[in-house]
Amino acid sequence: MQFNILGPLEVVSQDRVVPLGGIKQRAMLGMLLLRANRIVPSRKLLDSLWDGRTPPTARKMLQNAASALRGMLAYDDTSADPPLLLTHAPGYLLRVEPSSIDLNLFTQRTERGRAYAADADWKSARRALREALDVWRGPVLADLAETCTAWPEAAAVQNAYFVAVEELFDAELACGRHREVIAEIELFAAGELSHERLVAQLMLAMYRCGRQSDALDIYRRARVSLIEAHGLEPSRELQELEYLILNQDARLDWNGGDMSELGDSAIVAVPRPTAALDDAAVPAVEPPENGPAEPYRPELVSTGGDEGPLPQEHLVAVMAVVGEAERKPEADAAETALAAGAVAATVDREVSRHGGVVISRMASVSWVLFDDAGHAPDRAVEAALAIHAALERARPLHDAADGEVPPSAVRVAVVSTDSIHSHRPGDGTLRALDSSVVGRCLQLASAAPAGQVWVGAETKRATELCVRYERVGDDAWEAVELLPETHRPDRVKMLIGGPDKIKKLRGLLAGITGQHASQLIEKISHRGGGIPENAVVEVTVSVLPPDSAHTWAALPEGA
Repeated sequence: MQFNILGPLEVVSQDRVVPLGGIKQRAMLGMLLLRANRIVPSRKLLDSLWDGRTPPTARKMLQNAASALRGMLAYDDTSADPPLLLTHAPGYLLRVEPSSIDLNLFTQRTERGRAYAADADWKSARRALREALDVWRGPVLADLAETCTAWPEAAAVQNAYFVAVEELFDAELACGRHREVIAEIELFAAGELSHERLVAQLMLAMYRCGRQSDALDIYRRARVSLIEAHGLEPSRELQELEYLILNQDARLDWNGGDMSELGDSAIVAVPRPTAALDDAAVPAVEPPENGPAEPYRPELVSTGGDEGPLPQEHLVAVMAVVGEAERKPEADAAETALAAGAVAATVDREVSRHGGVVISRMASVSWVLFDDAGHAPDRAVEAALAIHAALERARPLHDAADGEVPPSAVRVAVVSTDSIHSHRPGDGTLRALDSSVVGRCLQLASAAPAGQVWVGAETKRATELCVRYERVGDDAWEAVELLPETHRPDRVKMLIGGPDKIKKLRGLLAGITGQHASQLIEKISHRGGGIPENAVVEVTVSVLPPDSAHTWAALPEGA
């Protein structure tokens, strides 16, 4: 008996399609096949089949579906080891030969293709990956789309398909088959402009086919899509690829299958102009005269015509949350996906409660923005600590239940900045972030141990009266705990106008020690000796209680 789930659910026995019952019976079989030869708890089946809205008769309906499936499996009377549906506490187990499920055939061929690619045998890799994708008949359990759309197990399989497609295009480009596959890449990339690996493959194929302007147009469209959807600039690798195309760099030409190492981007077949390439072998393109020596960074593409520069002293906080599930030896991709979903739900809840917005979620990383008025760095750090605390509170429940969703932890980083490319003056909506800010945030999150919240220097300075920190490295601090409310200062905004009052403010600050005070003196002094009559300086003064051990600090805001 053969079970096909890569497309509409289909069971074939002796070259004949076995008739299946109603939607619940087919959905139960689909879930059991996604977790074949493993126990699936009844509770999970009930939640999957009824999407959490379980009717009173659901358990009886589940038993009836199991009975019908046993009758269907009895069609197979020729196999030496026929499939069996066993009742096994706390649920059911479908015992089948792994080779009888098309998903396992797809996985085996994909892994074989990856092994060839690892040995730079691109022709064999291309052939094996094509054979793997030939197994695919459509979306996973396509006839159960309304039921299984939210199943993490189905989403994990669908994602594996897209990864295999990208790996196939890598192999095709490495074989010099850019003309043969360019239409296929365009078809996949058309609706996936936020998938930078596909975009890079399409840009490279277009360039090698003599379509340089089309390759640059794809980059611009992808950049607008990333900014609109996620508030993020393209990755450094994609920006450098655009730079190489603009300069018609010889390193982009097909070189017989030799491929350069590309660092951490996973955008294969796109060389990077770094130490990974031998600059002596291929001379680098010199920057234009009087032009910038740094890699090309295009200006922000306007998307509405009403953007303007953000006020310099408006601090926003960017937070990266990297989820990590504790791996169990028996854990599979579906369980890992469930754990990631639990982390994402916790992040969404706590971020919303503290006034932030999740602007992007890629793999296990959630990107969060705090950009409206009301001390964004404070709220970002509070949200980060709340996410960590919520996951810690859930850990005993996981341990007691010994459930199938592994307990999770997160590594969190918060970076504050005023380096924003544009915003809408009407509501201050963020349009784009400086890529260096995003890179710094991800760097901190990657370095932080699981369960810790690390912040950058600007965030630490802006929140040190509300949070206790411990230094963990150069320009990196761990947020240990929130300080009690009684020790937090009241912050009062003051507008000081006219040259005489501003001069008095300088004198007042000159007698006060503290990092914030000196920063504000520098900002005021930077305006020069001649202060216009209508000059106004806005400061935020932190007023501490009399018994506080902290010194007074004036924080620059809008100065």
